[in-house]
Amino acid sequence: MKKTSTTSAKKSKAYHRKSPFSIHELLNLPYRIELMPLPKEDGGGYLASIPLLKGCQSDGGTPDEAIKNLHEAQRAWFESAQKHNDPIPIPQK
Repeated sequence: MKKTSTTSAKKSKAYHRKSPFSIHELLNLPYRIELMPLPKEDGGGYLASIPLLKGCQSDGGTPDEAIKNLHEAQRAWFESAQKHNDPIPIPQK
């Protein structure tokens, strides 16, 4: 009979717990935003990202537009993470 590790199974379940926060609550947490200008040879504008949320970024022609687009990307990031039971990092105070 083959032994299975209960420790790794427990870790797996902890890793895939659902977030105790709703999308609305997550959107109101103080995630740090990075904003940087894009080179003219890349089309110009601005790139906004949330470093804590891997791959959560967007761009826009102005800083305000990039941040507005980022908030839409952030909502989609949270919805996808919840749908797939992926962990959602919470910012530290």
